[in-house]
Amino acid sequence: MAEVVTRESSQVGVQSYVEWGAVIAGTVAALAVSIVLLAFGAAIGLASVSPWTTTATGIKAVGVGSAFWFLLVTLWSFALGGYLAGRLRHRWIGATATEVRFRDSTHGLLVWALTVLIAAILAASGVSALGRGVAAAAGSATGASDQVTATTDLMFRSTNTSSLPQTADARGEVSRLLLRSAAKGELSDADRTYLAQLIAARTGISQTDAEKRVTDSLDQLKAATDRARKIGVVLAFLAASILLIGGAIAWWAAGVGGRHRETGEIWHGFAEVKRY
Repeated sequence: MAEVVTRESSQVGVQSYVEWGAVIAGTVAALAVSIVLLAFGAAIGLASVSPWTTTATGIKAVGVGSAFWFLLVTLWSFALGGYLAGRLRHRWIGATATEVRFRDSTHGLLVWALTVLIAAILAASGVSALGRGVAAAAGSATGASDQVTATTDLMFRSTNTSSLPQTADARGEVSRLLLRSAAKGELSDADRTYLAQLIAARTGISQTDAEKRVTDSLDQLKAATDRARKIGVVLAFLAASILLIGGAIAWWAAGVGGRHRETGEIWHGFAEVKRY
């Protein structure tokens, strides 16, 4: 009796609770599948969008389709990675069935966590195309500068053909005023009056029309900035929700992989499960 207890204690002490080989294998598979599917989805998205015929409805459709495809990619990749982690893990001797299921599912959760960390590092370094797409949709610094430039061009639009050409210094000054107002959240009365005077002098319109142009342009800029902020918030919540769903899928798939490991079954997908 004492000899049997000694053998089991030695075995449990040598075997680690976490088998990183299975976790890394599942992570590699999840990343590979997600990269291939995201590239495939990007190709379809680019093929379905034209810069000459894009409408607001088309942009919304592409956005909804991209979110749905991102969800499918997350489900498929984490299901495969979690399943492999649970299936490739060694059997445990002396552990209860509940403990075995928990350890298998934990390995799937580790696959999810490691994959998310690697994807976050790639996105932060600018390698991930998904990270660049979310940043562009949320409104990057380049996008804000483009919006300011467009607003400046609108302010200096003139119907007076005899007006002098606009100088780079004047446009640069207006751009800096707009950037400063965007950082503060408002434009001071002095800056607003100065902009109206400058626009009136450069375009040949009246002071009243110039003030109205400044007000309308600033309202458009504020609306565009606020819209970009709201889109960024929605995308952030959407991405977090999808990733949490991916964690649950990895947890479940690892449990399925562990169960198939114990019973000697091969998973051929959701349609059928065959025995050796």
